[in-house]
Amino acid sequence: MNETILIIDDNKNVLENTTEILTLANYNVITAENGIIGVELARKEKPALILCDITMPELDGYGVLQILESSDELFTVPFIFMTALSEKKDFRRAMDLGADDYLTKPFDGDELLRIVSARLKKSKQLISLIGNNTKMVDDFFSEVKSINEISQLSEQRTTKKFKLKETLFREGDAASYIYFVESGKIKTFKTNEDGKDMITEIYKAGDFFGYIDLLDDSNHKESATAIEESAIRLIPKGDFFKLLYSNNEITLKFIKLLSNNIIDTEQKLLKIAYNSARKKVADALIYVYKKHDLSKLDSIFSVNRENLSSLAGISRENVSRNLADFKEEGLIEGENGNIRILNYKKLETLRC
Repeated sequence: MNETILIIDDNKNVLENTTEILTLANYNVITAENGIIGVELARKEKPALILCDITMPELDGYGVLQILESSDELFTVPFIFMTALSEKKDFRRAMDLGADDYLTKPFDGDELLRIVSARLKKSKQLISLIGNNTKMVDDFFSEVKSINEISQLSEQRTTKKFKLKETLFREGDAASYIYFVESGKIKTFKTNEDGKDMITEIYKAGDFFGYIDLLDDSNHKESATAIEESAIRLIPKGDFFKLLYSNNEITLKFIKLLSNNIIDTEQKLLKIAYNSARKKVADALIYVYKKHDLSKLDSIFSVNRENLSSLAGISRENVSRNLADFKEEGLIEGENGNIRILNYKKLETLRC
């Protein structure tokens, strides 16, 4: 079966010319004339690679990439920007957001096919080493055994079920595992001297966590609790380090995870320090929405005020007041923790 490539561009000529070149090279091509349609097609068709313009109405290329990066099924899909923007800062922003490559318009057929072929090949290699579901995790460990000819790696990578609000570990506990979320959602949080919690991250199906404390050879610096019924794969510390030392691809993968984690943490701290309460609540809603990986922008998701308060770093009363304001302004609707975002773009771009 030919590999499917999704092209997202509001320029009809670019769509037609790029489609023709890739079709002649025996790729199956699907197209979208704007970012919103592109996101819907990506979720529906699950292409092997995405080519996307940056400057588009409705939702630009940066927005498309950010949405797809939060998807369990699509964050590993190679993403290539096609752009007429040629300044270094534009390329830097594209790569910082997670793009795999970029093509500067106008580009010729040879350049297009070369980059597409190289990125598809690289994607296959990475998928063979690490993936985002249970079978791929097992294959990942099997791959390391064959690379290092290690025959005694521990097979005790058990899956443990956690109920709503059940604790995986507490701040100060010994770090013995790296955790892989098979299903459900986990929040990690820190507790201050007054007993108030601040959520540091929410992990969904397909996410790894707990590896930073292992690399630092320290006890857990935060606590972890299930925010819905979850299944977690426990990978022993010894196996993790054998994996890390066994292959450069694996090492680079975890370096990237670490780098992204540090950047995300810095951005969250800046937002907590400088954003208004209104902006903090809006950002918390957008964050939770993305973690639910919903198929439509107007889909309903559940989140309680306690978790929103912990994410935003403000009181529950302040959260409630701002949610009420958002309802009056037509940005959201819902009751009892069930929320539907009605105006995603305005909520995301609130300035005060």
